[in-house]
Amino acid sequence: MQHTQHMQAAKYAQLLHNPKAGDGDHMKEDLVNAIVSCGFNCGYVSTKAQRWDRLKTKTTLAVVAGGDGTVRQVLKRLLRRKLLDKRPAIALFPAGTANNFAKTLGISASLPGLKRAITGWQIRKIDVGAIGNVPETKFFLEGMGYGLLPRLIREMKTVDLSKVKTTDEELALALNKLIEITQNYMPKRGLLTIDGVHYEDSYLLVEVLNIQSVGPNVVLAPKADPTDGKLHVALLKEVHREAFIQYLQQSHRPRSGKYPKVPWQTIEVKHSITMRCEHRLLHVDDELINLKKAQLVKVEIRKGIVDVIV
Repeated sequence: MQHTQHMQAAKYAQLLHNPKAGDGDHMKEDLVNAIVSCGFNCGYVSTKAQRWDRLKTKTTLAVVAGGDGTVRQVLKRLLRRKLLDKRPAIALFPAGTANNFAKTLGISASLPGLKRAITGWQIRKIDVGAIGNVPETKFFLEGMGYGLLPRLIREMKTVDLSKVKTTDEELALALNKLIEITQNYMPKRGLLTIDGVHYEDSYLLVEVLNIQSVGPNVVLAPKADPTDGKLHVALLKEVHREAFIQYLQQSHRPRSGKYPKVPWQTIEVKHSITMRCEHRLLHVDDELINLKKAQLVKVEIRKGIVDVIV
């Protein structure tokens, strides 16, 4: 009964669309029609337009059509809203290249899937990682870390993608680039305190994750779930280098739905992490930050901050 009343009251949806995301198959008319068919009035705005984030106060649903970068951009704006502002529920239409966030939540990249999510209205409360001591950024939705991933993000910025025709080709290219980087990357010293336990070693990769996969759909934390009030840390040491390269090569092939066992250490985080690493480059979701040498970074879990319907 509650569900029906909610749907009757939910009159206005705002579609926030990145028209440049992914293969660009879905035009805005298809998306608007799908949302309207679920009983909503629907406004449209491109995330490339100025002041796109001015949501009307009557908005009960924000539909985000785009990739991981667009999802983060929208959530960043929504999280900045004042405490008394009503935050709308969010529905996702994954239209990017990797769609790591949507994949962890099992969200379909189809119009029927979007309609099922809106009419079913199953709310999942999403955690975020709050970052302290890094003035340039306040939170991450997917993950943050040092080593191989930020190097990949930086190198992909200079790759010529003009001949790449599909998102699958782009993912394969990024995966090959990651394999190439992993072969020669120098590990650096890192000191972490995770829920009071100390870890110190030389690491190829230190990744704090709210979701299972990063970059070109590389699953680093198979048990991560952004709704369970925990984070996961993946620590990749020199001794794991060859196993990691093999793991990446295997992820090229079609899978039976099961991931190969991860050869590195993953640690569950219930409260907080402090990190001091000799790596200078940090990524926070898809953003890169240059740190001062071995800067102390703090991370805490903020539980159930965002309502996503799946």
